[in-house]
Amino acid sequence: MTTETLTGRSIAPPDRGPRASLQVLRVVAVLHSLAFLGQPVFAGGYLMGDVDSLTLHDLNAFVITGLDVVQLVAAIVYFWGGRGRAWPIWASLAVALAVEVQVGTGFERLLVVHLPLGVSLTVTQILITVWLFRAAAAHPRRRKSRADGDR
Repeated sequence: MTTETLTGRSIAPPDRGPRASLQVLRVVAVLHSLAFLGQPVFAGGYLMGDVDSLTLHDLNAFVITGLDVVQLVAAIVYFWGGRGRAWPIWASLAVALAVEVQVGTGFERLLVVHLPLGVSLTVTQILITVWLFRAAAAHPRRRKSRADGDR
């Protein structure tokens, strides 16, 4: 469907970007970020002498691991079904793999890796979430024209 302008040129309406898939990905990313932000709180509680906080830190690690998978699936749906960008898939996959390393270093009490990796993961997840709320996330990805493919 095209529309005539006052100059006589026809223009196509703008492509519809990802809607529902982006909203789901945003919700999952916010929950994921909140779970990440809980980890230093629980670890700090343990360091202050509350032994039960270590159990909460451990349980929250399982929540984060589960949300890793949910976020990855939501990012795939955002890309394929919602015509969103591909990079959230790769970012979510990288976070999920790094979380597995993080869990392993935590159980091994390898704090020299566990603490900086935890900070890096938290910052990365928050940056992913911030981008998902920017206007650019709602724009559909551009399709290559045949002329672009020949270059």
